[in-house]
Amino acid sequence: MGNRDIDIANRYHTATKRLYLPLEHKPLAYKPYPELFPIFLPTDVASLEVPTLEAVADRAAPEGVRPTHDLTSLATLLFYTAGRIRQRDFTEAGTVTFRAAASAGGLYPIEVYVVCGDLPDLAAGVYHFSPIDFALRGLREGDYRYALSQATGDDPAVAAAPVTLAFSAVFWRSAWKYQARSYRYCFWDNGTMGANWLAVAAALGFPAKVLMGFVDDRVNHLLGIDGQREASLCLIPIGQADELPLTGEAGYVPPLAVETAAATEEIRYPEMSRLHAASALSAPDEVADWRRPMAMSPEHSTGKRLPLAMEAPEAGPLGQVIRQRGSTRRFAREAMSYAQLSAILAHATTGFSADFLSSEGPTLLSPYLIVNAVEGLSSGSYKFSPSDQGLVCLQEGAFREEAGHLCFEQALGADASVVMFFMADLDAVLQHFGNRGYRAAQLEAGVIGGKMYLCAYALGLGASGLTFFDDEVTAFFSPDAAGKRAIFVVALGKTASENRVRPFRSRLGMKIDALSRRDALES
Repeated sequence: MGNRDIDIANRYHTATKRLYLPLEHKPLAYKPYPELFPIFLPTDVASLEVPTLEAVADRAAPEGVRPTHDLTSLATLLFYTAGRIRQRDFTEAGTVTFRAAASAGGLYPIEVYVVCGDLPDLAAGVYHFSPIDFALRGLREGDYRYALSQATGDDPAVAAAPVTLAFSAVFWRSAWKYQARSYRYCFWDNGTMGANWLAVAAALGFPAKVLMGFVDDRVNHLLGIDGQREASLCLIPIGQADELPLTGEAGYVPPLAVETAAATEEIRYPEMSRLHAASALSAPDEVADWRRPMAMSPEHSTGKRLPLAMEAPEAGPLGQVIRQRGSTRRFAREAMSYAQLSAILAHATTGFSADFLSSEGPTLLSPYLIVNAVEGLSSGSYKFSPSDQGLVCLQEGAFREEAGHLCFEQALGADASVVMFFMADLDAVLQHFGNRGYRAAQLEAGVIGGKMYLCAYALGLGASGLTFFDDEVTAFFSPDAAGKRAIFVVALGKTASENRVRPFRSRLGMKIDALSRRDALES
């Protein structure tokens, strides 16, 4: 390497170009298999008239009713989880399609696969779900549930389930816009989809569990993905078979020889690749060792505990809420009621079944709030305890400007009635789970955030997931949040009549810019 090695200057210049979303390199928002014949799913999916709050809290299914595992129930789960719910024509952009669950930037990096035994109208096999034509495409013929069960260290939920959904991320689909930080967003997107399928499964009466412990290479191989450009994130066994759980011997799983459409030119972000590789599990015994749910110690904040309101407002039905849901682009700066906030907190934080969560302390997260406008609740910063369902005021005051600044200088944070910050003692999580705990914390935050989306829309409110200034969030909620790190943020409130992004610049942001232009900062 020397002065005449001019490739170094060229490589640096290329790597540091500023591009505003180069549309010629935008990846497809779906994964096509042009050689495979589509198996079209039935469109007469269940209307899901159950109350959304009950479904989100997993209290919707009537006692004693055993659900039916068939193609219609599978279609219902897939439609309300990953289906295309409506489209809208824009003058500048043309037709834009919206899906059932929220996605950062509307980029939809998550793909869904189905591993099932024989179902009515569907033979046992491994299938890819395509939202663009609402169809399955067969990747493998035969019953591969036992192979999948072995990849999870013989998890009984997989062995007993007629159907397991496997979720993967096509990383470039999100990194095209959000670069290396998009690794977090993929798990948030998987989590918001998870909130939908957990609620829909509850509404249909299916038991469902989130599994993040599995041998990565085996699951990737089964799905026919490379584990780098596209990689498996989590598994969801759904339902329970009438017969005994599967048993057998390990069989050879041949490689897939199925072609997908060529990808656009990609930019690789080594930070993402390193973390994903470092958080992989390589053998079933490693999965068994990893699967030790973490019981978080109860947290206590000084200050008076404020109980949640007991009476929940009337909420809309789940199917209608999912069909009409969409991320809010502008909040109205109007107050929501304390009953609405209480209902969202109470139903969205009930916990869910997962191989990384303990029944004694069913969350890796600590929820913090900035309250801007809630009837009957003073404006200020708060901490919420899911275990005792109470709020503790950390500091009273008007913090709209601070909320807007913390939310990456976005008006949504300043205008919302409430901004929820999900934080975690990440050091403790990583000490217990290793690097894979990072995946779990991000996904759990996405699930709870997605549940809040559903609850908010069921109550006539709006919601929006936001990015944030990481260290400044911790500093704002300290000393209570000292040592914790921000994972995900959701803003809640009344959607403005003109639901368009509002330009915003906080006083704090302007002050920081002014200080940066000084010749020297005072010590």
